Amino acid sequence: MIQLIIMLETILIIFWLDIEYDTSETQSATMIINSQSYSSNKYNALDIVGNDVLIFDKIPDEDKISIWLESSLKDEMLTYSPNIQVMEDFFSDRVEDSGKFKASFLNYMRETHDEYVGTLITKEEFDEKISNPSSFSLTDY
Repeated sequence: MIQLIIMLETILIIFWLDIEYDTSETQSATMIINSQSYSSNKYNALDIVGNDVLIFDKIPDEDKISIWLESSLKDEMLTYSPNIQVMEDFFSDRVEDSGKFKASFLNYMRETHDEYVGTLITKEEFDEKISNPSSFSLTDY
């Protein structure tokens, strides 16, 4: 019985310390996730590690490509060119979308990279096609 009381007191002390000194940092993580960055784009948010993320969940699919093209994330993704795996991972992690845009643009990136690997286009042309996807259409995918 004494061991049970000691164990309960220990648990209560641990919880008190966690609440008093925020040792689990739950509030900090929640504040980072929920903070919005409206400085450059009203569709931006910060993820848990402080990276910009585009939130496209409540935006019509036809508007998403123009928002992506104006985003600083596009230029940041292009710094990894022509490494398609890193570019895909970057895009997947930093764009939140429940519509067709995300899957369609990833397919477009893969097809454009296949053209680059097949020596149909140069690295500069690859970068240009990703930067300015004039032939990209949601209906194609």
